[in-house]
Amino acid sequence: MTIDEFQSTSIALLRTAVGWQTKIAEKLDVSARQVRRWLALGEVPAWAEAKLAELTGLTDRHPWPRDEWLIGDAFGENGHHREYIMHMQAPRFIARIVACDDDGLPEMGEQPADVISGTVYSSDGYVLAEIVWLDEPRPGEVVQLLEAACNAIDGA
Repeated sequence: MTIDEFQSTSIALLRTAVGWQTKIAEKLDVSARQVRRWLALGEVPAWAEAKLAELTGLTDRHPWPRDEWLIGDAFGENGHHREYIMHMQAPRFIARIVACDDDGLPEMGEQPADVISGTVYSSDGYVLAEIVWLDEPRPGEVVQLLEAACNAIDGA
């Protein structure tokens, strides 16, 4: 952790920049003088970095209950409208929802759409494409997740 990262993380955790060195020292159970010494040396001890990660919730796998699915619209360059679904629980992923015609080809309003490369999952009237995996799924889990995504889309 750099000194800049230490400072910005501390300020974000404390929700103020006023007196942040003294306040973070109290949270880390050290003197404010010790914090200033770290800043002068340009080094934060590993134990302090770990404690800061714990205080900011980075060590909690799932500190708050999350909804499973997020479905929404995005507007890109040249006014292109796109619809996406995101799985917000591990393994997390984002997939584009591409409306298709009766032949299974993307509708004109969906262009450009990549429904050829990567993982593509077909459902009734649309495909899930341009999938980005934020977490690595387990083998055999991909089809189950994409089927669940389609169920969420159809139920929305």
